[in-house]
Amino acid sequence: MQIRPTKAVINLRHLADNYRIISSINRGKDIIAVVKADAYGHGARKVVEKLITLESPPVCFAVATVEEVIDLIKYFPDQSFMVFEPFSPELIPALKKYNFSISITSPIQLRQIRDAGFDKNIDIHLKLDTGMGRVGIKYYNIGVLINELRVSTGINIKGVYTHYATSDENDGNFTTLQNERFLNLLAQLRDAGIPTGMVHAANSGAVFDHPSTHYDAVRPGIALYGYYKDRETSNKFGLKPVMSLQSKLSTVERFIAGESISYGRRFILEKDSFIASIPVGYADGISRALRGKFECGIAGKLYSQVGTVTMDRILLNLGDDYLPPGSDVTILSTDNNPANDAWNWCRILDTIPYEITCNISKRVHRVYGE
Repeated sequence: MQIRPTKAVINLRHLADNYRIISSINRGKDIIAVVKADAYGHGARKVVEKLITLESPPVCFAVATVEEVIDLIKYFPDQSFMVFEPFSPELIPALKKYNFSISITSPIQLRQIRDAGFDKNIDIHLKLDTGMGRVGIKYYNIGVLINELRVSTGINIKGVYTHYATSDENDGNFTTLQNERFLNLLAQLRDAGIPTGMVHAANSGAVFDHPSTHYDAVRPGIALYGYYKDRETSNKFGLKPVMSLQSKLSTVERFIAGESISYGRRFILEKDSFIASIPVGYADGISRALRGKFECGIAGKLYSQVGTVTMDRILLNLGDDYLPPGSDVTILSTDNNPANDAWNWCRILDTIPYEITCNISKRVHRVYGE
């Protein structure tokens, strides 16, 4: 039961529209939908539920951790899932109980699978590090991988993939270099008689800017939820933000000039004004660093947030406007309004939309609609 009025509204029609845009750019190739981190804060279960109803639904869903995949398999036992988390012996009990694909990022992991005594073959995706510099089998160590694969047992190679470090940046030279390395690695694997399964490389940036990387499937993440590179580019491709953050005015009081607002007395009123409180704060994902730098929409007008952001509450300066408690407030919009959309928060916080949506906490109720 929801009593608190603060909610994250998830527009599933926007999600479907974004998926169709990606599919059209991908020219109908397969899509691996990335739903890690609870679908970037949007609610993985509802996102998967919507995407599987679409024409040409995802061929697979990708998550970051085994805990995430177990939660989704319970609801979608017939769907295909892959986990980005590298194989480790700690994952063996889950792999014995559930069916999903795991990432192999080191030849050592192949030996660990061989020694684990599985009574079934384990589905794997080989992750090749072509320049991301995080996890994966280094492109210059491919010979070691091939030698290990030749003696490996107990595995099914479902796919081979890499990840691009700069595909959403204007300079595409490093992505081109990574792709050339990836092509060379694929050729070496195939020449050695190693099956490559479904080849996938294109993250959201590569989907839009590097069509040569699309291969058998693309792997969009943030683009599904309405964001790519910047506001202007997202608008150009027709992407629509999926999440808005809404609430209601809780209290509205008249304050007099000279009074301070919130902790630390960091905002002093210059004139008599109505100050409204909203039941949302940093425990919900409103960064304290946003203090005094963003606006909220009420009845078609924007009002400035003032004073220190507290754990459970922010304050708005309504000036001479008296708005009754219970009035609807849009804290984070989906209409690409530069004053109160996620891109504006990104500008203030020097971050990316991924962090904005992921940081909307679990205590904010998700409401789903078309």
